[in-house]
Order: sequence, then C-alpha cells, then structure tokens
Amino acid sequence: MRQLYKQVIGALFFLITLLACSNEEDTLSNLSELNSFSVQELMITFQQDATGNWYSKANKDDDLSELTAEFEISPQAMMFIGNTPQTSGYNKNDFTNPVIYTVRAEDGTKTNYKVSVFKEAFIASFGIKELADVEFINTSNDIIATVVNGTDLSALTAVFEATEGAKLYVNGVEQESGKTVNDFTKPLIYKLIEIDGTEKDYTVTISVAENQAPIADAGDDKTILVNPGQTTAVVQLDGSGSSDAEGAIATYEWKRGNAVIASGIKSEVLLEIGTHEIELWVRDEHGETAFDNIYIIVQEAGVYVPIDGNATQDTKNLLTNLGMIGNSSEFIFGQEFPLSFQQNELSYDLTTSDCKTVTGDHPGVFGIDPHYMLYKSASQRQLHIDEAKKAYENGSVITFDFHQQSKTDHKIYMSDITTSTDKSLMYDIVNDNNEARAWFYEELDDVIGIINNDLGFPIVFRLFHEMDGDWFWWGTKATNHSKQLYIEFYKMSVDYIKERTSLVLFAWSPNYTLQEDYYPGDDYVDIVGIDMYEPAKSTLKSNLIALSNFAISHNKIAALTETGYRNDYISSKPAFWNDVVLEAIKEGGNDIRIAWVLSWFNAPWTSNQSDLFIPNAETPQAAKDKFIEFENDATTLFQEDVRALQVYE
Repeated sequence: MRQLYKQVIGALFFLITLLACSNEEDTLSNLSELNSFSVQELMITFQQDATGNWYSKANKDDDLSELTAEFEISPQAMMFIGNTPQTSGYNKNDFTNPVIYTVRAEDGTKTNYKVSVFKEAFIASFGIKELADVEFINTSNDIIATVVNGTDLSALTAVFEATEGAKLYVNGVEQESGKTVNDFTKPLIYKLIEIDGTEKDYTVTISVAENQAPIADAGDDKTILVNPGQTTAVVQLDGSGSSDAEGAIATYEWKRGNAVIASGIKSEVLLEIGTHEIELWVRDEHGETAFDNIYIIVQEAGVYVPIDGNATQDTKNLLTNLGMIGNSSEFIFGQEFPLSFQQNELSYDLTTSDCKTVTGDHPGVFGIDPHYMLYKSASQRQLHIDEAKKAYENGSVITFDFHQQSKTDHKIYMSDITTSTDKSLMYDIVNDNNEARAWFYEELDDVIGIINNDLGFPIVFRLFHEMDGDWFWWGTKATNHSKQLYIEFYKMSVDYIKERTSLVLFAWSPNYTLQEDYYPGDDYVDIVGIDMYEPAKSTLKSNLIALSNFAISHNKIAALTETGYRNDYISSKPAFWNDVVLEAIKEGGNDIRIAWVLSWFNAPWTSNQSDLFIPNAETPQAAKDKFIEFENDATTLFQEDVRALQVYE
C-alpha cells in the first residue's frame, strides 16, 4: 500500500511539472519598447524625453523631407506608422513634422512614440508694429534698424517669427509677437530658448538718424491768362509737394523778394500782369529750413483768331467768347444729343432733355454727330438739324463730331471692317487711290451743305477724334498708319471744309492724354481737347493741366471734349460729375482753363439705368441730387448761363 501511494504521488508531480513547462512555452512577449533611433542621412543624435518620445536637432538648412530611420525595438516586436510596417534602414519618411511610430509587441501590446526632428532654432523675421515701413536687418545674433529723427522708441511692439517650439524672453518675460511692449531706446537682448533648452541671445538695436532738412516744392512754373481789360489774377500757390522725412512740416512761407505774401501749404495771392518769382520757404520741427522757387507769368490772353481767315463775324465772336470762358474759373457743361436722344426713345419733343428734367436747365454745349444725319432716315436727319437750330436759338454752343462710315463696308470700327480698301481708307484718301478721295469729299459736301444751308450759324467741328486709339478706321490699326499720315488727312479735311464754309471752328482731340505727335499744327486747329472716360480724379486733373498748358503755349482754347463713366455710373459712381470732374477742375485752380466739358449721350436703344451718362427722371433720387448739386455749382454753366453770355455777339 505504501508503495502504491508513492507511485501515485510521483505521477502527480510529473504531471504538474509537465503542465508547468507547457504553459511557459506558450506565453507571448508583451514588450513594445523603442530602444534606439537614428537616421542614415544626417549626423544627428536622438534623445528620449521624460515621456518616452524621441527628438533631435538638425541644422537649419538640412532637408527633412525624406529620411531613412534606423531603430532597435523589443525582441519579437514590430514597428508601424499607421498600418504600414517599418523596417530599420529601409523605409523613408518625411520628418518636417513629428512622426508617430507604433511598436507592437508579440502579444499585441502597442506603444506610440513621437519622433521629432527640430531645426536649429532662430528668429526668422523681426519688425515693429508701430514702424511698419522700417526694414530690420537680421544677422546671426544681431537685429538692427535705423529710424528717422524724432521717432519715439520708448514703447514699441515687436512682431516676430521664431522656429517651431522655440520661445523668446526679455529679462525672463516670455514675449508674444504683436502684443508684448518693450523700451527700445537702448539695445534690447532677446533670449531664444529651444525645445532642448539651448539658449541663444539676439541683440536688437534701433538707431535714430540725424535730423534731415525738409524738401520744399513750390510746384511748376505757370502762365496765367486774363481776359482783355483785366490787370490782375488770383493765383493759387500749392506747396503740397513739399516733404520732411521726420514728419510734418511746421511752417510754410511764400515770399516775393523779402516780403512774405502768404503762408500755409496752399494759398491764394493777387498778382498783377507781369513775371513774378516766388519762393516757398519751409521749416521742420527742428528748425531746419529749405526753399524752392517758381516763376508765375500773368499775361493778357492773346486775341483768338479763327484759322479760317474768311470766318464770319459770328464765328469770330464765338471763338473769342469761348476763350473768355476758358480763361475764367467757369466752364460750360455739354452733352451729346441732349434733346433727341433719351433712354429707350428717340425724342421729337425738342423742349425736353434728361438734363432739364433733373436740373431745370438744358446743357450749354450740344454735341451733334452728322452720322445720324447722313446714314439714318430723313426724319431723323431733320430731327438732329432741328435740335442744333433749337440749341442755337437758345444761346448754346453746337459742336460736330463725325463718326463717318467707311466707303465699302459702311462701318466705323476697324473690328467690323473686312474690306482691305476700307482698312487702307485713310491712306487711299490722302494718296487719291481707289476713288477714295472723291467719295470722301462727297460725304464732306453733304455735311458742309447742312452747315451752310440747314443751319447757317457757327459750329465747332471736331474732326476725326481719338486718332491715337485703334478702334476707328482713321486710327492706329489703319493700313499704312503713321502719325504723319493722320496729320495729312486732318489737314486736307480742314482745307476742304474751310474753302466751302466760313462757319466752322476746328477742334482736335486725341484720346485720354495729349498726343502732341498727332498735332496738325497751329494753322489747322482752333480748339484742343482730350476725350477721357472713367478718369480718376488725380489723373483727370494732371491731364487737364497739361492740356491747358499746351493750349496757352499755342494760343488755343482747351476743352474736355468727351467724358463720362460707362460702368454703371448711377449705381457705382453717382457722384462722378461732382467728386471726379468738378473736384479735379477745382483742385487744378487756375492751372486748368477749359471752355467746356461734354458728356456722352443717354442712348435711345437702351432701357437700362446702367447705360446712362447723366441721370434721368427714373434715376434714384440720390444720384439726381448729386447732379443737381453739380448744376448749382458756381463753376458750371448751363444753357441759361450761356444764353446770358451771348457767345455769338
């Protein structure tokens, strides 16, 4: 029995031992450690932080976009990025941002490790919010800038950018870009602390430059015309071109000789006929001064004589009176077809116009185009003749602009012309080719007949305008085009017309800017103008000053011969006539001397308010009120004003 008991106990012990060995062999590892990490392409050392993540620092110029990782992990474990297995020394990854590696143990246990490669920290950019225009030079450990004299450096806000993870401190206070204020009257040390604790100092030095003298600008020399009998002129002085690098100029003094005649950035003075040298003296806040001088000539306007020596007395009177208006501070408002053309209708009621409906008065200049007399119905031809006669009876000025059709295609615009002889029409007229000259003279005869027989009073004929543009058949896209060809074409037109009528003043008007290369010469022009649509106020002002100076130097009269705002004036620029046209002319003062301003027409073939050039009865009241203000201004002349001036007498 005892022997049997020993055998049983032995068997049980063997079985327990066997089961224990079997369980030990079936147990899986739960180790998921990342023990080392490096990259093949860079000689950098990775360290493990307190949380177990790995990091290293690269040079600022190192490329981190494609690096091959080498690593050691726990035995039996595997490495992944997401679900993608990673093999040491094989897989390439982008380390421009931290990479999350997952180590999965044999038993499925997972541990995530963030591996980060930081560039060597530095201040990438530096500026001062209050000194936005000042450039700061950043070199290794120094950031420097120079500011103008008088700049307050005691409380300025730095705007900076440092590399990711780095922080900036001044005297132990962490800095916030665009928020922290510091005193920069002395060099200021910024301490840059990187993620690994490395520190680097940057010294920011803002130097104050010595005071600079101001710059005086009295403006351009000018010639002021006065009408016969006047002995003085009110002249505007403008020193707004003056400047001071450190800030505002403290004082402006205008002197003639040793006498101060005015003060202030802009002033008006009364000058007698003669030549005046005037000095502008400016002084800055530190007492530094500078001066500039201009010459102002005040002279009596010359006698305006029509280029047509046989012009009627009424024609001569018209030119003289337009000159007197042009030399004043006033100008006439005009419009193309104000009576006959109204929105969505051809009006035969010659007592109405959109202008009168809104303001109570018609324009003082009427633009008429013979195109609508030669190429339209007999009733429309008569309508426009009657419109011109009505304007004359009420004292207004009548101007002709001729959008002449081409000989064969009967088109105005080069984009519509297909016939080669029409493309070379101007050349053929001048050189008498292809019977073009005979055709041209026949058409001019029809217009001259209207002037002589249907009207019988003086008109201003604006021949072949906007010649420097490429849209008309007499423009820059014409075959064999040249500036001289246009001049010859214009001259022969003038010569032909003035031989057959004594009722025409001749106007010349390029597009937008004065194009002197196209100028036919003083013997062929009475009035010079420009056509200018959608102008900015400043550009309109400068272009009209240039036009006025040209007119004075050539003893001609100037006009803004076409203008307007074509891009939905009513909605987008309802104050165009006030804020652009009127203000540009007023700001120009006596540097701008024009006889009239002409708006384009409200077309009868459109029914949309966006196509208007001046308001009509249906226009929103706000835009109408602005145009009424324009009409009420003392500078603008409408029909009743012009009638009182009796321009034909």
